[in-house]
Amino acid sequence: MRNETAMRNLYDEVYFRRLNRLNRIGNNPYRESQRLDVIERLCRPMREDRVLELGCGAGVYTRLLASRARGVVGVDFSEAAIRMARSENSAENIRYVLADIQNLSPFPPETFQKVVAIDVLEHLTDDQFDSVLLEVNRILGRQGLFILFTPCRTHWIERLKSRNLLLKQTPGHIGVRTEQKIRDAIQRSGLQVKEVIRYETCIPVLRLLEQYIIKLQPIGNHFVSRLGMSASKTGREPNE
Repeated sequence: MRNETAMRNLYDEVYFRRLNRLNRIGNNPYRESQRLDVIERLCRPMREDRVLELGCGAGVYTRLLASRARGVVGVDFSEAAIRMARSENSAENIRYVLADIQNLSPFPPETFQKVVAIDVLEHLTDDQFDSVLLEVNRILGRQGLFILFTPCRTHWIERLKSRNLLLKQTPGHIGVRTEQKIRDAIQRSGLQVKEVIRYETCIPVLRLLEQYIIKLQPIGNHFVSRLGMSASKTGREPNE
């Protein structure tokens, strides 16, 4: 209970204002271009789509999706996030819901064509991640897609962070996973991975080197900074 309260206190208005502020290194325009690339190439929102954004925060990507979709719902467990998102909302096809993404009971089965999670899954424990995926499977339509963007645990910077060597882990990043671990969790939930995009770091100069090294196996896995991934429903029951 104490950990849950601490996590909720972390995601206050100050957190979200800092989150949406671009800088030169850790959250720069190059990283933002990768997030937008995932939306463009993997989500591909269409006019007939009903889209759910998990962990919508202040609604930056919710509003972007709404400009191209039939309707978008943003969900977040932070009251500060939902309050900020609603204050910025001027579109009729956007709705924000205060809820834990592990329990999407407000939404009936097969409600959405797309479910999007941008920089969210690394904030979940493994058990929480499994619960979210089961809910995603339930609310996705038969032709639905789940799209995610998240840090990759095998990247050399994430390895340093996990050992507190030179760098500290980003507050709230309690579940940075390898690509294989994400794949396994998706498969257990009854979803199936369709496409994967592997992104290099956003740090200037280093990213130019990683663009080439990332293509080399097996060392390339150490230079995958972020993963973009899409998964579809398989029609089978989740694994026990």
